[in-house]
Amino acid sequence: MDDWRLQGQEEYLKGITLRRATYRPYREGWDHDHCEFCGCKFSTRPGDQNEGYTTLDEYRWICQTCYEDFKAVFAWTIVSEPGT
Repeated sequence: MDDWRLQGQEEYLKGITLRRATYRPYREGWDHDHCEFCGCKFSTRPGDQNEGYTTLDEYRWICQTCYEDFKAVFAWTIVSEPGT
């Protein structure tokens, strides 16, 4: 697949479990994150992405567009809540 957004993410995102969530900062003092593919900004601010797909530890975020574009290639499992 020839797509500018693919830059080796299969090493840490292939076959993992994600869940749809409202963005929350990963830790105190952290005010935003970026989509692992396209780089769009996630934050609690208006105009930024406020929801998307995240790893269960909420460290990595994927926007809706990139999720749809890569879900088959990366074979993600989706859960509704952490640990389920």
